[in-house]
Amino acid sequence: MNRPTPDNVRVFVADFLNRKLRDRGQGPLNDLPDDYDVLSSGVPGLLAFVEMMMAAGEHFVGEINIENLNPEKMTIIGPSSTAVGKLWPGHF
Repeated sequence: MNRPTPDNVRVFVADFLNRKLRDRGQGPLNDLPDDYDVLSSGVPGLLAFVEMMMAAGEHFVGEINIENLNPEKMTIIGPSSTAVGKLWPGHF
């Protein structure tokens, strides 16, 4: 498992989104600012967003309990990157 620092989570999300874009024949994202709303961007649909969260849990902490995430901020890259990191025992 990888340590879920905000930067590592951001890289994971960017890679996931870029794979989805590549599957659609679109170009990659160059930047994910802190206020980037992953779900509102339309890159992943709702099911792909859930898939991304499950994949992040497997990649970083084994399971992400979304009950511990702020529902208003869980799709925004900055707050969600930090929140996922805090789910790691002895977080950064």
